[in-house]
Amino acid sequence: VSKMSAVEEYLERIPMWAAKKNSLEDVRAYLEEMGSPDRGMKIIHVAGTNGKGSVCAYLDAMLRSEGKRTGLFISPHLVKMNERIMIDGVPVSDEVFSEVFTQTLGAVKQMEAEGLEHPTFFEFLFGMGMLAFSQAEAEYVILETGLGGRLDATSATEDPEVCVITSIGLDHMEYLGDTVEQIAGEKAGIIRPGVPVFYAQSAEESDRVIEKTAAQQG
Repeated sequence: VSKMSAVEEYLERIPMWAAKKNSLEDVRAYLEEMGSPDRGMKIIHVAGTNGKGSVCAYLDAMLRSEGKRTGLFISPHLVKMNERIMIDGVPVSDEVFSEVFTQTLGAVKQMEAEGLEHPTFFEFLFGMGMLAFSQAEAEYVILETGLGGRLDATSATEDPEVCVITSIGLDHMEYLGDTVEQIAGEKAGIIRPGVPVFYAQSAEESDRVIEKTAAQQG
């Protein structure tokens, strides 16, 4: 069995025993166990219902055209898990993917020994991505939220440069709420104190929630 297929097999089995999302404090502790790879990066955090993937791709292309070194974390993947972790517009190699997997697994074993929960599939890949970006010395990192925003693992990063919220509709209602306002509230959870936020106005109900949250966070 190749190292890569063993890595993929382990990752695919995670949802069988670690389906429950961890708290942001737990995800933060997980990043700290790996040496806080997110510190020092310029993070652009993207949430929303429609257009997240396109906005992330545009931002990545614009930054690269300016000669910036970029990291891009997106989901889901189409063919290969490596597609979730892109450096300078290219999915990481199997070698890099396996390497950051091994380092992340080491941190996870240490956490479990301290009584913390195993990360979910998404959280595990997110940690791998942040390590890969840090080791590649990416200047700008674009993070696409997995689900919602407020409690998404990507929100465990500190001090983003910019937050972006694309248009909002009814999605993942079993997790995020059954009205546009409730869902907008979850997406607005990525807004941080003093951090600029760009928002695609899409409907009065969601606009109100985003504007109110932005005002509260300054």
